[in-house]
Amino acid sequence: MRVSFRQLMMFLLLSPVIALAMGHHANAAAQQPSGITVSPAFQQVAIPAGAAEQPINFSITNDKSTPQTVNLSVADFNTLNESGGLFFVGTNPTALQKKYGLAKWVSLPANALTIAAKQTVPVKANILNLPTLTPGGHYGALMIELASGQSGANSVGVKPIASSLLFVTKMPDDTHHLRLDNVSFNSSLTSLPKNVSLRFYNDGNTHVVPRGVVKLVDPRGKLVSQGIINQNSGIILPATYRVYQVGLNQVSSSNAIGSYKLTVDFRFDGMSQFRSYQASFVYVALVYLVLAAAIFVGVIVLVIIIVRKRTKRKKYNN
Repeated sequence: MRVSFRQLMMFLLLSPVIALAMGHHANAAAQQPSGITVSPAFQQVAIPAGAAEQPINFSITNDKSTPQTVNLSVADFNTLNESGGLFFVGTNPTALQKKYGLAKWVSLPANALTIAAKQTVPVKANILNLPTLTPGGHYGALMIELASGQSGANSVGVKPIASSLLFVTKMPDDTHHLRLDNVSFNSSLTSLPKNVSLRFYNDGNTHVVPRGVVKLVDPRGKLVSQGIINQNSGIILPATYRVYQVGLNQVSSSNAIGSYKLTVDFRFDGMSQFRSYQASFVYVALVYLVLAAAIFVGVIVLVIIIVRKRTKRKKYNN
């Protein structure tokens, strides 16, 4: 997938908002905003069957000491890669990006607003539920950009853009599915896995949030370690893959020799029933291998001693 320089710059400029929307929480000790901010950073919106339009509400704050004029627009976004990053779609969207786009159905109250210093203004937009808006998920963002000439003295030709991400689902006929495509972990005869990589695929037509737990059990059925899937509530967009890393936290120690089982129980928000995946591997604690090696060496030494004694006896008898 090609990403233009403009799309890359947008991604970099909006990475804090994107990270929040895909499940990463901001540091509580972050500095207070000092420019133009928009709230909420993201929102999930459902369009009920039969609704002609769905209102969406934002608020824009000017934390500067002078009035600011901002331009308003809407852009579609999609998944950049399997890590959950997002990028804003350019002028030549793919068929998939067109299918799940939102921008063309969003009606803004104005293209520009002037906000007084240290003030917050509400913005009410509408999603037009036209027949051309297909059932399922659609993804776009309200984009707020300072009007020309207000970038400041330190401008280097790149304007910062604030955004509020919209995860929209048109009902009915929205489908929610999740498939576990791959499970990978590192283990050996003498080591247990400490991290599991899960690759999910969303084969529905709207976004989902995976949930679940990974457990490691010894041959006696004792729980050795476990980890929570998607603690940051990361979202998977439709028709895309996403990889989640799950760290396994030790629950109890086990030196049992034999077949260990790694179990993945998963579901997604809105679904109560879990599906399961299971893998087995043989584990032998290092202490047993050292003990076995010591016994083996001891046996060899004993055999050598016995053979030498018998050899000496034969020579003496002769």
